[in-house]
Amino acid sequence: MAEHQTVMAQLPKTLNRSYRSKISQFLCHLEQQGLRWSALAPAAGEKRPAALEMAVNTAIQDHGLNKNTRAALNQGFNLALRAPSGRVRLTPLLAEHQAVMVQLPQSLVQPYRSNISRFLCHLEQQGRRWSALAPAVGEERPAALEAAVNTAIKGHGLDTGTRAAINRGFKLKLKAPFRR
Repeated sequence: MAEHQTVMAQLPKTLNRSYRSKISQFLCHLEQQGLRWSALAPAAGEKRPAALEMAVNTAIQDHGLNKNTRAALNQGFNLALRAPSGRVRLTPLLAEHQAVMVQLPQSLVQPYRSNISRFLCHLEQQGRRWSALAPAVGEERPAALEAAVNTAIKGHGLDTGTRAAINRGFKLKLKAPFRR
């Protein structure tokens, strides 16, 4: 139980109450299974510890933990745990990013919405905000946003359709880096 409290104390203050609850439930589940967080916890800089990923997937599939437990752990500990399907289920937590999602055009197709949501989650994992990258009124190709999108695609594994989704969703003209 002391380990449980120590782990909960390490969570970011900005993590929402629902995700805190899911993490607490997961920690209780570990205790019931005779497992310890310290045996599963990621090493410094590790994004996808296999033992933790397996434990959370088993807890969700076989023991009835909420399917958002993985997303809560990802947000709370800056991880990239994946479901057995290979997908990381993420939705933005920051109110600013939730507002961005609400403001997207109704006509924007779901795959584009998903790519934008994942990009916003990526920004949150990086400690960045959309407002710092958003285009000024009338600006079609903000350099900082273009660089962030290209880096997210090339260096962090975001879907290659992320740029097209952002272009369509915000009426922009971001371009891929020039290839030689």
